[in-house]
Amino acid sequence: MTRAQTLRSAAVLAALCALSACGDKGEGAAPVPLAASGPSEVKVGGVSYLADLQPTEAGSTLRITRIEPAMTYDEGALAKQVGVQFCSGRGKRLAPWALGKFDGGAWVFDGGCA
Repeated sequence: MTRAQTLRSAAVLAALCALSACGDKGEGAAPVPLAASGPSEVKVGGVSYLADLQPTEAGSTLRITRIEPAMTYDEGALAKQVGVQFCSGRGKRLAPWALGKFDGGAWVFDGGCA
């Protein structure tokens, strides 16, 4: 092996090592366990809500509902508060990129807990 080939091999190895260091592999990267037995009850202000974390192709989706009365379009901030409490109970936080969207009586947060 010539000196040039040795240097090229060393450069490739260094680049691969640098690439393997990309991405967060700390504790924060651990996946959030999905609700094993369906939706989980979350109480906020004495009212019960259901938080349902489900897998998707892009990660997960968190769906917030209330049995009676059903959630309305103007309760996005409240739904987000429920989502924050649900995720913090699992040692995570509501994904910062999770924009809520209203879907027929429920608020849905794509991204779930991060």
